[in-house]
Amino acid sequence: MINGRFSLLDATAWVLTVYLLLHVPHIEMRVDDFEQQAQAQAREQPPASTESPVEEKVELNMGKCFHLPRSKCPAEPNCTKVGSMAVFCCDLDSARLKEALASSITQNTTYLHVLNASIDVLDVSQAIFRRLSSMAFTDGNIDKIVGQFPKFSTVACLNISNNNLTTAKLPIQRPYSYLFNLSILDASANNLTEFPLSLLHSNRKVSVDLSGNKYLPCKHFQKAMETNNSSLVTFINYKTTYCALDISFNWFKDVRIVQIDHLRVQKELNASCRNIKPANINCTCIPERLEFPGGEVTNMSVSVSVDCTQRNLTVMPTDLPMNTVKLNVSLNNITSLQPVADDASYEHLRQLIVDHNDIANILELEGTKFIDNFMLFSIAYNKLKTIHTYVLSNRFDTTGPALSIAGNHIHCDCNTEKMLKPWLLENFKNIPDFKMLECEDNNKVVDLLEWKVCHTPRDWTDYIYYIIGLEVLILVLLISKVSYDYWVFKTAGYLPWPANKMPRLPCDWLCE
Repeated sequence: MINGRFSLLDATAWVLTVYLLLHVPHIEMRVDDFEQQAQAQAREQPPASTESPVEEKVELNMGKCFHLPRSKCPAEPNCTKVGSMAVFCCDLDSARLKEALASSITQNTTYLHVLNASIDVLDVSQAIFRRLSSMAFTDGNIDKIVGQFPKFSTVACLNISNNNLTTAKLPIQRPYSYLFNLSILDASANNLTEFPLSLLHSNRKVSVDLSGNKYLPCKHFQKAMETNNSSLVTFINYKTTYCALDISFNWFKDVRIVQIDHLRVQKELNASCRNIKPANINCTCIPERLEFPGGEVTNMSVSVSVDCTQRNLTVMPTDLPMNTVKLNVSLNNITSLQPVADDASYEHLRQLIVDHNDIANILELEGTKFIDNFMLFSIAYNKLKTIHTYVLSNRFDTTGPALSIAGNHIHCDCNTEKMLKPWLLENFKNIPDFKMLECEDNNKVVDLLEWKVCHTPRDWTDYIYYIIGLEVLILVLLISKVSYDYWVFKTAGYLPWPANKMPRLPCDWLCE
């Protein structure tokens, strides 16, 4: 029995030994795995006794944009970390940019400012830019920007100011279309010629700085400032932002650089321009000069220029906008200037252009404020028959006012040669086209000659000199006859005929 028991125990022991030999390695591996995981967690998580580092606060412009001055530029290397979230780089070129950013930007970097970088090609689709919320490349030179920001980019502030950028150097037509979080765009001090219209369709509030880009079309700004978009788009540096306004003068086109507040004033002018009579002539009204009393533009500080050319007008327009200083009604069929004297809206008029109309005289302007104050009066190519010089003479005491009268064919006579011609020559500085004023026979007024035009009907006064000559001759003959008779009487003692036939007179004793 005892041997049977030991045999059973021995068998059990052998079975247990074999089981342990087969399973112990697996248990050791699992323990090692747990130890490795514990060590990894220990590396990732600091000990409980270690205090968390205090993150350095970064000063951000406008709340979301990271921007530092040149005085903060680091020495070599060219990039430095500012806190745990921002990187500031200076004076990089294309060769060093990628290397410097790769060594500086980490997964925690959300703010980047690169100052004075000379870059041939900037690819904004690079992976290192994907986590940025503020991206700034300023005060450098970027030849071209390529790529496109990834969809749902986190960039909230994009600053590409002062990089000599043109529209041709930007990426595809809608470079900001994927920047759904963008709230501030600074593209100032560049040479852009197209407005980022894609921002208008984002249906979010965006602050834009486009100052220093003078050739952006005004029509794009006007679209951004319309009622539907005015609450979404805000212009930073509003008073120093300008745009290019296309202006047409008949066939000639020009571009005028204006401050964008001009567009708000223009909208108000358009409303008052529609009130000009006759109705529906569709004149064009633009600000001639803007003034800023107290820093704010108002209608009272705007001098207005009104263009009513080629509107088939037969009368001068009335009810002009307030402070109209210039009016152009050329190429119409106007015959009278009477409204200039009667309509109060002409009170501030200083320039009047009525070329190519049917006006016959300027007598209606006598004594008007316009004649007393005008700086330009152009009445060329009309139907003037007489220039009433006394209407204009008092205005030409200075060299400022200018009169244009070319293309008129006036009636020329002796009075024209004696009065109008000297007046033209005397005021040639105020009448630059005086040599182009012609007579009805196409001869120039300044070439008139007195002996050709000064002819009057003959009367008895034309013969007065002949009568006087005849009387003098008769007197001489009479004296000669009397002298001869006296000489004969003294020498011969008788009187010649007819002296001896004449009756004696009481005064004859004087001769005896």
